[in-house]
Amino acid sequence: MSAAGTARQTPPATGRREPVFTLPFVNLMVANGLLRVCTYMLIALVPLYALDRGVSTTVAGLTTTLYMGAAVVLRPLSGKLVDTRGRYAVMVVGASLYCAATGLYVLTLPIWALLAARALQGFGFALNGTAVMTLATDLIPESRMSEGIGYLGVEQTVAQLFAPWLALELRGTYGYRTAFAVVFALGVVNLFIRIPLRTVARRLDARRREEASRRGPAEEAAEQVGPEKGPLWSRIVDRDAWRPSSIMFLLMFGAAGINTFMAAYATGHGIANSGPFFTASGLMVAVSRLTAGRLGRRFGTVWVIAPGIALMAAGQLGIWWSPDLSVLMLAGAAYGLGMGAVQPGLNSLAVLSAGRERRGRANSTFFMAMDLSQAIGAVALGAVAGVAGTGAVFPISAGLMSVACVAYVVLRRRGFVG
Repeated sequence: MSAAGTARQTPPATGRREPVFTLPFVNLMVANGLLRVCTYMLIALVPLYALDRGVSTTVAGLTTTLYMGAAVVLRPLSGKLVDTRGRYAVMVVGASLYCAATGLYVLTLPIWALLAARALQGFGFALNGTAVMTLATDLIPESRMSEGIGYLGVEQTVAQLFAPWLALELRGTYGYRTAFAVVFALGVVNLFIRIPLRTVARRLDARRREEASRRGPAEEAAEQVGPEKGPLWSRIVDRDAWRPSSIMFLLMFGAAGINTFMAAYATGHGIANSGPFFTASGLMVAVSRLTAGRLGRRFGTVWVIAPGIALMAAGQLGIWWSPDLSVLMLAGAAYGLGMGAVQPGLNSLAVLSAGRERRGRANSTFFMAMDLSQAIGAVALGAVAGVAGTGAVFPISAGLMSVACVAYVVLRRRGFVG
């Protein structure tokens, strides 16, 4: 890591504790929280809607594949746009694309148009997600970055717990058209809530430009070498943020295994309803995100991230061993507690390793690592499951997490990650 990158990870000590919950940050949380609710409602609704239209399960699966694929494709560009065009502009464009695509679901579209709308929504999701997180990291004090990112992530957990239920209740009572109309209305409200952020975002953009103008010629040249004149990968991946992002890449293989194979494995072991696993995991993610940042600030990041990875690995082994639902729920709690601590911690390291002018690229690097890991992990672990059975997925995932833990500790001692 460059000397500049290392210096940025250690915020200046101050006698005053800077606030996280400023009015703009709360505004951003509320707006993004509404979009999270829309996302999880549509995750529940769209595949079922396609199946009820009479398409095959393969085509129904494409509603998710195209959504995530479009997000992965646009993720590298989203980071560059956020850094060059401004956080607010990219955020509003992304949220508008997402909302417009949602409005199309209210119509009775042919299947090809439904799939196209889902891909358009994926583009909006990528632009919005990178811009929101980058604007958030501009608003959060650097001394409390992990803590603030953790708070921002709580809204995802809350949405994940109740939004699918709400969507299915609306579908069952009023039908798809009403359910989609409710999602669209929430998207429109989310757009209006973002309007007050325009002023503060412009002020932050002006501050970044002023800071860039004060840099010396040598430092400015050093900032430009990797992204503009290096190989293609260096224009996509931030040269400092890739280190903590690579740790997250290894960890998200396990998430792919859980999302894809856990329910089938539990059913094969006599646990008919594995839903409480996700409930326990989601609740502990929320608890962890509310507390881990403060613990990291007090004891140091390593004392949050390393134990968090160990808890995630323990959760994977718990799934593999679980003889009944109670043990499976404990495994979910351990996994959620670890994930809630590790993700904001590594995300904050990725962001603080880059200057303000590269935070968009740093965030897109981190999210690309997560997206690609889940996409590759689902295929790779699927091949493992086909050869050795679904049970083999979980100890292998635990092994990858152990490798990630060792890599983090070693890289930290050598000064490559914070």
